[in-house]
Amino acid sequence: MFDYDVSDKQRYSPWAQFAMLLCLCGVGLFAAALISLFITLSWLHVPFKKLHDALLTSDNANLSRFLQFISTLFFMALPALIFARIINRKPFAYIGFNNAISGKQVFIIIGIVVIGLILSAALSEVNAIIPLSKSLEAYFKALEDEYNREVFAIANMKTVQDYIISLIIIALLPAMFEEMLFRGALQPVMINLTKNAVAGIIVTSILFSALHGSYYGFLPRIGLGLILGFIYYFSKNLWLSIIFHFLNNALGITQMFALSRRGMLTLKAMNDDTLPLYYGLIALLALFVAFRFFKKESEVVISMHNL
Repeated sequence: MFDYDVSDKQRYSPWAQFAMLLCLCGVGLFAAALISLFITLSWLHVPFKKLHDALLTSDNANLSRFLQFISTLFFMALPALIFARIINRKPFAYIGFNNAISGKQVFIIIGIVVIGLILSAALSEVNAIIPLSKSLEAYFKALEDEYNREVFAIANMKTVQDYIISLIIIALLPAMFEEMLFRGALQPVMINLTKNAVAGIIVTSILFSALHGSYYGFLPRIGLGLILGFIYYFSKNLWLSIIFHFLNNALGITQMFALSRRGMLTLKAMNDDTLPLYYGLIALLALFVAFRFFKKESEVVISMHNL
């Protein structure tokens, strides 16, 4: 329904844009690795082989959070902005930062967050029952354990200050930076490549989930990516995707903080988030209804702002 084409975008083909974005992300990832290594070596006076284990201790939680900020900034936000500037003379407008937003849209988004949590929990159940060979199961379990250890290290909050820092560095900034890359930059490219909006959003959602490197969270994150993708596609406003993403992250951080304060934050507690499949079916129906209202309101807002 909404066209992503802008006046000076056609200088580059969709494949050229995709290759450009990949190269920028690769350079950003390399820069983030070098900067993170320099900061870590300067901060932690431990042998190189022990750096990873040292970062997983609670004493270095704030350092781990800061390194995550550096990583997402250089790997996601800056490549997205540079890409947008190459494609368009107004990079922030190109990736969807605008004031075409209404209170009704935000209200619907809050409802979609609740629905999305239920859907994600049901998709976690589906992910868990997919049959795997013993070797694959052991491999994915090892990856998941390592991923959970890293999350546990930065999510173990003891004070209100830790909680506020986590909300900013783990919930808000990643939400903004990830949306800049995936919805603002990558999704339009995928839609142009596939020549189909739904296909482009699906491909973007799969890449979004795969990048997180968690097999057991793969389907839930695809579901999250689809919701984010359609929010952005219908509204043309990246702030709305960021609001949804932040609220989703913030609820998880708040739950972890509550568990930390009671001394109950464990890897098992962090992963205990599945629901029966019929909850997911109900959530899908509710999501369809919510998006009908959201699409209708977005069309009104877009027409008012002449986007």
